[in-house]
Amino acid sequence: RLISSSPYGRTHVWKRRPPVLPNPVVPKFPQRVIRTDGTSFTHWTTSPRSLIRLTRDTTNNPVWNTGLWADNKAVEDEANTTGRMGRFNKRFEGIGGAGGSVDWM
Repeated sequence: RLISSSPYGRTHVWKRRPPVLPNPVVPKFPQRVIRTDGTSFTHWTTSPRSLIRLTRDTTNNPVWNTGLWADNKAVEDEANTTGRMGRFNKRFEGIGGAGGSVDWM
């Protein structure tokens, strides 16, 4: 009914709405990814490219592999000077205790 006999107007009358279209179908393509060390894996993506060759990944990135740019001594020195343990050791380095004589035990 388009005409209402209610004193409140047409607020309670159902309005005709156009039909809602379904969501579009998103295409999914298989994509083969080849890492720098030669290993590969396949994953599904919206890109139509079927092959990707990586030049940087976790095997040759210095952020992931600190051994590429730092030796073990540099890593140990950084661990001793930064972070919570480094701050603790700096603050209490003059007190001793670690490795000292323990007579009270």
